[in-house]
Amino acid sequence: MAYLNRNLKSLTRYLRSLDQHMTMFQLEAFLLVAEKPGLTMNEVEKMMGVANATTSRNINYWCKWRKYEVPGMDFLEIYPDPRDRRYKIIELTPKGEAFLSKINELMGD
Repeated sequence: MAYLNRNLKSLTRYLRSLDQHMTMFQLEAFLLVAEKPGLTMNEVEKMMGVANATTSRNINYWCKWRKYEVPGMDFLEIYPDPRDRRYKIIELTPKGEAFLSKINELMGD
């Protein structure tokens, strides 16, 4: 148990160093996409059980731009689904892959 607590403390400290205002919703959104790259915004919305606007905010937090002229983390990329442009697909960027590796390292995976 102490090992897990130490890992969680290290992870929490690392996440706070990136952004002290990061929410659990934002982290969950990233982890869902990291677990299954290629999810659509609609799929993330259903998995999280939140509204479309909330999903967009939580995903955009990790993108190159959170909103107009507000830089984001650049860990996720959103692009139109080539089969149906109404849907948006979410993938990890190279920075997102490195972030995921750091999370895994801190958790002892």
